[in-house]
Amino acid sequence: MAAPNQSLADFQRHVTSNPDALHVAFDTYPWTKDRVFLEQLKTALSNAKSNIDRFPEISLQIRVQRFEQSTQLKVDGEAFTQWLSNNNRIPTRFISEQAVMDEVMTVPDPQDRLLAQLLVLLGDELGPIALSHQAASAPDQAGVSIPSWQSSAPTAALYIEKDPSSAEPGKEPYPKKFEEIIEFLQTGKEIPGIRQIPDTVIEDPTITTHGRLAAPPKPWEIGRTPSTVELELPAKQGET
Repeated sequence: MAAPNQSLADFQRHVTSNPDALHVAFDTYPWTKDRVFLEQLKTALSNAKSNIDRFPEISLQIRVQRFEQSTQLKVDGEAFTQWLSNNNRIPTRFISEQAVMDEVMTVPDPQDRLLAQLLVLLGDELGPIALSHQAASAPDQAGVSIPSWQSSAPTAALYIEKDPSSAEPGKEPYPKKFEEIIEFLQTGKEIPGIRQIPDTVIEDPTITTHGRLAAPPKPWEIGRTPSTVELELPAKQGET
């Protein structure tokens, strides 16, 4: 039971004495998988949406607070920013693509997409893509029954042609597949490779619930015939 605590203590001593290790640990923390951090960030951005220019500063403050909660390690935000600059290091994206996609799907007005606004200010190419999706009319699907929840959902054309050569060197471009899936979801088109299963039960006449084989004899019936069973029955009282 003491091993995990000892490992954490060793890690804390190591990064405390090595600022570079501390900054690397802070930058590579699994931010995109930390749901608590995401909720804290969204709340902070919502409270400061009247001052969007401070979003990068606020997001760094939330990261510092959450990192200290998780690791008991204090990071100086200004020192971390200076460390990134001195090492020409591109900061790790701390907002997942899934979180941005959820915001696009649930927030029709691009001006209210706070995560996307933050990514724009941070210079992340995912931000402009998320903000560029304007609400569009639903596709013509005459004769097709559409559930009420789908017809009331916001729709947008989510595919934008990009020049692969414009991506920053050493930085993975925004995946085209992600844009295609968003487009399929918003327009109601079928996603290639996904099998469509009808919502009906088809009865096979060749299959029956009644067995065709005779039931096997019970253990006490093995080796007996109806005549032997009658002979073994005890005689009633008064019979000769």
